[in-house]
Amino acid sequence: MQKRISICLSFFFFLCAGTLSLRAQNTNDSTLEVLPDTARLSKWTINGYLKDLQYLQFKDVNSQWTLDNLIHNRIDVHWYPESKWKLHLGLRNRFFYGESVGVYSTNESLLNNPDGYFNLGKVIVKGHSYLLHSMIDRASVDFSHGKWEITAGRQRINWGLNLVWNPNDIFNAYSYFDFDYEERPGTDALRVQYYLNSTSSAEVAYKPGRTPNSSIVAALYRFNHSNYDFQFLAGKVNADYAIGGGWSGLLGTAGFNGEITAFIPDTNSFSHTVISGSLGANYTFPSSLYLHGAYLYNSGGNNTATTNPANLLLENVTAKSLSPAMHSFFGEAAYQFTPLIRGDFAGILNPGDGSFFLGPFVTFSLTNNIEFLSGGQLFLGNKGTLYGDYGTFIYLRFKWSF
Repeated sequence: MQKRISICLSFFFFLCAGTLSLRAQNTNDSTLEVLPDTARLSKWTINGYLKDLQYLQFKDVNSQWTLDNLIHNRIDVHWYPESKWKLHLGLRNRFFYGESVGVYSTNESLLNNPDGYFNLGKVIVKGHSYLLHSMIDRASVDFSHGKWEITAGRQRINWGLNLVWNPNDIFNAYSYFDFDYEERPGTDALRVQYYLNSTSSAEVAYKPGRTPNSSIVAALYRFNHSNYDFQFLAGKVNADYAIGGGWSGLLGTAGFNGEITAFIPDTNSFSHTVISGSLGANYTFPSSLYLHGAYLYNSGGNNTATTNPANLLLENVTAKSLSPAMHSFFGEAAYQFTPLIRGDFAGILNPGDGSFFLGPFVTFSLTNNIEFLSGGQLFLGNKGTLYGDYGTFIYLRFKWSF
């Protein structure tokens, strides 16, 4: 076992050391300082981060505590062979150790990207209480010419406008609870974009599937009118036809956005159509106080207390089922106490069963590229409700960005 742990740690820190070496070479390359901007396009860049997340979980403070740790390294390489071409490779390395590793050991699919056609993840080594997983979550080639742009490979197709729930994000929806994955998941797809002018564009994207009902093909049209950005989409999402739209702009001096998508079964069973819609508003006061509210409606969700789904926090969400609840209300307040300290307090309420979630966090900027985060995720409610059985998670995280 000690030998396996040594191999695991050696591999992980070899990646980190390689990252530092490449970063130093890229930063210290004197030719980059003398080349004009057009010549710089023939170079490459590398960036990423190294994080250590310590967390514990308990349902009752006097009951058993579960302790876990995650060392998370990301490396992003961008290569610009010339002005029309861009290549992006993103590697995600995670070393888990602690009492909950068995959840991933018995179901390794939880570690991989569910939106990927190709399996680009691999468990390097694992034991009873540790696991090292490496995954390529970005691998794309981008070609642009005139008003056209074509991207192929593992990429993020971001069609969402709301800041919490995105019913328009039909290719790669994400869970709000996964706060440690800033990049958010991508998908293996082909995307073609055409820019009509500076404020409007049209695009079509295709994500292949291994079965007819696991692929996605859709088109999106964006435009600006009266200082609002609007979009409309239509396509086939797995076994459903999808049609929807969204907007983003200002309501007075506050940000205002919304999205809605209808998922209609391809069997023409209109009675089983699911409507997913979200609204959001946010405002920043001169004092730096930030307030944000949002609402999610899911016609396919539950409006009463139901048995708590055991994998709510692990299951990858879709635009059709962003929450198991029919109604969800979100609120957030954030404040910049000092230039180096920021506090954030968020919550989600499920009015159907009275359960709710609270997320207090404080971020300390120690240097320009090192930060310390502390906080928690508190799931509260009666036994058997949506949020009532998960208990409390406490987090401490160091992050170094390079």
